[in-house]
Amino acid sequence: MCNCKEQPALIDVSNNYVDFNSTLNQLDVGNGVLLMSCPDCNQLWRVSEGDKYEACYAEKISTPDNWEAFDSVPRIKAKMIEDRGGLTERYCMWSKCDKKQVKGDTLCIDHLWITGSRV
Repeated sequence: MCNCKEQPALIDVSNNYVDFNSTLNQLDVGNGVLLMSCPDCNQLWRVSEGDKYEACYAEKISTPDNWEAFDSVPRIKAKMIEDRGGLTERYCMWSKCDKKQVKGDTLCIDHLWITGSRV
């Protein structure tokens, strides 16, 4: 039996990419992403393809319509903030930015994203 319902909307599968994908059925392939479904509950998953330099994420989606264009950025940014322990009271060091720094860094989440950070 699957555990899709207990899973959050976004999962970092970087460390168990092969195992995670092995439990799902591949429905389609996009540009750097796979559309997968759970054989038990039919939950759809948009899974980023493996890359040893970036985090790989699986995220729940409700419909296959426009699955490849689904905007996962807000979920990934929120996960990055959560995984790093939140935000500080200090402002981002990027010139003229008034957003708070992510804990453990000197930049806000948007500027971390611009620099290519995905974890």
